[in-house]
Amino acid sequence: MWSHQEEAINHAEAIFGPDASTLKGKSTRPTPKKTYDNFFSPPEELYQHNRSITVCIDHMEIENAKFLTCIDTTVRYRSCIPVQNLKTDPVFEALDKIFRRYNKAGFQVKTIKCDRALIPLTDDMLDNMGVTIDPTAAGDHEPTAEQNNSRTLKERVRVALAQLPTKWSQR
Repeated sequence: MWSHQEEAINHAEAIFGPDASTLKGKSTRPTPKKTYDNFFSPPEELYQHNRSITVCIDHMEIENAKFLTCIDTTVRYRSCIPVQNLKTDPVFEALDKIFRRYNKAGFQVKTIKCDRALIPLTDDMLDNMGVTIDPTAAGDHEPTAEQNNSRTLKERVRVALAQLPTKWSQR
């Protein structure tokens, strides 16, 4: 009788290998390295020469969702804010969010570069925000904003969609 049980145990060890939970329980976990905060305040000299910044804005649409995109020419901070439509109020609210982020970091937006399509939306901003609008020539696109949209933001969206566990088909 014992020989059959010993034989069954030997077969189980051959099939399943050693007991992993026992092996893991008997080893100790190494103590992790201590982490340190690497935050520092940028030198004041950087702020002195870069307080006033220029922001390049544009809009893009992905699957009928509209976004106001922005990148500045100094720090290269990117923003992508969803808007319901490209009317004055949603664009104004999105730009207000962007400007608040810059103001909180100690920067002040002085110039906005944009396509001519956004000019009707930006006229009110001159009075309310004290910002100079620098539009492109008729028919042209603002190159920094366009590159930000096509080469960076849209590419990141494509990568994120490709990593989704379900199939996504373009319409």
